[in-house]
Amino acid sequence: MTLRNALEAVYTAFAEMPRPEYIQHEPYELEPGEVRQLLTFPLRELSPELMRSYKFESVYNVGTWDDFRYFLPRLLETLTLSPDDPDHWEQLEDIASRLRFAREKGYSLTSVQAQSLYSYALAWWEAFLEAPPYILPAPMILDWGTLQTFGPTRAELLKLWREHPRGAQHLAYALVCNAHAGLPPEWPKAEAVTWLEAAFFANPDGEAAQTLSNALLSLQQE
Repeated sequence: MTLRNALEAVYTAFAEMPRPEYIQHEPYELEPGEVRQLLTFPLRELSPELMRSYKFESVYNVGTWDDFRYFLPRLLETLTLSPDDPDHWEQLEDIASRLRFAREKGYSLTSVQAQSLYSYALAWWEAFLEAPPYILPAPMILDWGTLQTFGPTRAELLKLWREHPRGAQHLAYALVCNAHAGLPPEWPKAEAVTWLEAAFFANPDGEAAQTLSNALLSLQQE
């Protein structure tokens, strides 16, 4: 499933949520014009800037859990187009933190909503792995636990990473550019070496060859 298709599934899953008629907030948390837009503008026409303003204290102090579920598809849509942008990863973590908070408070999702978020997270991970590994190390993202908050397990995400055509490049980048976020503990060193060697010899003159070579050297020196 593409990221765009996964987002459309989120819109469908959360379509049952009613638009709020009132958003509880303190005057310093939202401007009157922002509240008016949130209550009257079509969901897909709410600007990314407004969504960031709303998200800042959403669920914690602004609005309710049902309000958040109504706006969630649009919140995610503002992140969809650039999964390789580190700022968007931080914003996705902001949303994940609301999901964690909701669980702690006993707030619920319907099974359809939960499934749509699970599929969205898998599609997001696939889109990240498809992009060149020059933004954030993949192990760091897994260690944050952001995507796991949406439903997938770490084991599922590791499996997708291991099977992805660019997976070895992402591992090499992590080992070379951010050693402390390098080899996931679930992967034996010998297995990682074999994987990186296969990727290197499959295209020894490719753009990732030097990074793969450097990663192999770093593992061999450990």
